Amino acid sequence: MVRATACSFRPPVVAYEAFDPHPACMPYALFLFDYDGTLCDTRQAIVYSFERTFDEYQVPRPAAEVVHAMIGRGLVLNDMIRELYPALSAEEVAEWVVTYRGIYAREAEPLVTPFPGALALFAQLAARGVLIGVLSNKGAAVLEASLAQLGLLPFVALVIGDGTMPEKQLAKKPDPMAFHEVVRPRFPEVPTDRILMVGDTPADLQFARNSRIDSCWVTFGFGEADQCRALHPTHTVSHLLDIPALRRVGA
Repeated sequence: MVRATACSFRPPVVAYEAFDPHPACMPYALFLFDYDGTLCDTRQAIVYSFERTFDEYQVPRPAAEVVHAMIGRGLVLNDMIRELYPALSAEEVAEWVVTYRGIYAREAEPLVTPFPGALALFAQLAARGVLIGVLSNKGAAVLEASLAQLGLLPFVALVIGDGTMPEKQLAKKPDPMAFHEVVRPRFPEVPTDRILMVGDTPADLQFARNSRIDSCWVTFGFGEADQCRALHPTHTVSHLLDIPALRRVGA
C-alpha cells in the first residue's frame, strides 16, 4: 500500500501494477472518498471532542445542533473553532486544534461508526482492481488510525489528511491543491476522466469541480441537500453499495 502518510501496513489486496486501464466491469479506475459523513458517521465523536475541548478551557459547551450544522457545511476544524469562539487569537485557535485532536484520538474513536456497506464496498472495489484513496480535511494521524480500526485501511492505496505533507501545508477542500500535488503525481497513469470523488458536503463536490473530475454525492451524509444539489454532482447515491454500479458520463 502506498499512502501519503508514513505507516507500515501490508500492501492492498490488488497491487497497482495489476491495474487494467480498461476494465469492462468498472469504468472508474480511482475512487477518492471523503471520510466524515461519507464512509463513517463521526458526528457523535466530533460533538464529544468539542465538548471536552471546551471543558478543558472552562468555556461553556457549544450546542450539539450548532456543531452538526457546521459539519454539514464542510467547515475545517480551525474555522469551526473560530466560529464557535470568535474571541480566540490565531495562536489560541492552533492550541485548541491540538487539544481537540488529542481528545479525539484518545477518547472519541469508539464513537465512530462506519456507514452500512463501507467495508463490503472497499473489498468489492479492491477485488476488481480499482484504486481507492481517502481524502479528508481531518488530521492525517487520526484519519489513518480510524481507517485501520475500522478495517478499511488494507484496501486503501492513498490517505490524504491535514498534516500529510509536513514540509508543505496542503490547502483544505475545496481547494484542489491535494489533487494536483498528491493524487496526480501518485497515479499519473490514471486518466482524469477515470477518477471519481465521493463525498457528502459542498466542499467535496466543489473540490471535484475544481479538480475537473467527476463527483458522487452520498445523500445519507451530513451535507445540506439543496447546497449539494446546486453543485450538480455527476452521480447521486443513497447507499454506499450503489457505488460499484456507477458509470462515467458517456461510458
